[in-house]
Amino acid sequence: MQIDLHYAYDSQGDIKDHYASAISGYKRHIALMPNLELTEQHISCQQDCILSEQAKRGLYFTIASDNIIKTTDDIHSINISYLPKNWAGDFHLKQGEKKSLIQMHILPEQLAQVLGETEDQTVQYFNHLFHILEAQDNTLNLPVTDKNKTVWHAILAHTGHNLSLVGHAYACIFTLIEQLKMLKHLTQCSDCQSKIFHAQNLLEVPQNLNLKPQFLANQVGLNEEALTLGFYYLVGQSITSYSKHRRIQYAAEQLRKNPNAKTSIVADSGFSEAQFEAIFIQHFGISSQHYGQIH
Repeated sequence: MQIDLHYAYDSQGDIKDHYASAISGYKRHIALMPNLELTEQHISCQQDCILSEQAKRGLYFTIASDNIIKTTDDIHSINISYLPKNWAGDFHLKQGEKKSLIQMHILPEQLAQVLGETEDQTVQYFNHLFHILEAQDNTLNLPVTDKNKTVWHAILAHTGHNLSLVGHAYACIFTLIEQLKMLKHLTQCSDCQSKIFHAQNLLEVPQNLNLKPQFLANQVGLNEEALTLGFYYLVGQSITSYSKHRRIQYAAEQLRKNPNAKTSIVADSGFSEAQFEAIFIQHFGISSQHYGQIH
């Protein structure tokens, strides 16, 4: 089914009853300033859908998830996008799929005014940054870090007047811009890159698989924020995801060698038994018990 979301919401921002058999959800807008807006959107599909969406020109700072975002623990991804002109396009959601986001939209002229720059300078800066960082479809992805979780928490937990929310929105935007600046440096610094790949190599060693990012950063000589940002960009996964992937791979190797040692293997992995089984099935498509029997 194809649905144009521009016409799918009622005056309250809820999906109209007419579309209830296919999708449910809502889209709420808060106009913080004339050129600064906060949007919260959630869509759940009851059947396969092609959804048409529109977006105004400007910069978008977005957190996304498969579930409704209530706390920073619900954030799956963070991205920054720049649209030089109004955009319209389609995206697909399958039956049972969900999509949630909270995003700030700001026009370049508004951000330029706050930064004390001209609009052309601001646009040129982001175009240059997106080029250097090889943005796909004018979108850059960032990992979830302690620093950006803190500024997003202030927005998610806000219950007061919009004026204070404006302050939280700008604090979040400035934090994400600073992280992009740091990422730009990391991509151009061979010494920093060597340290990041050294961290990756450390995680290949079984006894290091449970190292926390802060300790890993200390080991390689970077601060935790820089390592987290650089690792995600250069390796393609967050440190947590990479470590989890390696831990379950190593556990599988041990199960192949000794299927009867599952209890100690699970304990050594750092996962609870329930976590271990869920991640194992997600990774290999079968339970650890059947995996041990097959191999």
